[in-house]
Amino acid sequence: MWDADQIDALTEVVVRRLLVEGGTARALAAEIAGQLAAETPELPGLALALPFTLAAGGIEDMLGAGHQAYAAAVDAWRVSALLGAEVLGLQAMTQAPVSVADLNAHWRSCGVFAA
Repeated sequence: MWDADQIDALTEVVVRRLLVEGGTARALAAEIAGQLAAETPELPGLALALPFTLAAGGIEDMLGAGHQAYAAAVDAWRVSALLGAEVLGLQAMTQAPVSVADLNAHWRSCGVFAA
């Protein structure tokens, strides 16, 4: 499973990629899902939402309402919510727990989280 250091490291990646590099949270979610699917495929799919949620909250707390910070936080919140909905939808279809490997495989076929 994940430990606090791994969660913190991924949260920092999300903050850096959204604020410094100007990436999109949706593309980053797909990238991280691929990485986690290779490293810890059994990780629950909903765990992927955690670094995005923590990053969004951290950005809001640290940087306030500046335009760039606001846009990054909203993007992270939106993707966190989409991840939750995606996991619930897949669980309803499969009647089974959804892992990060399941999410990654699904996204390869549907394109919703494609870059």
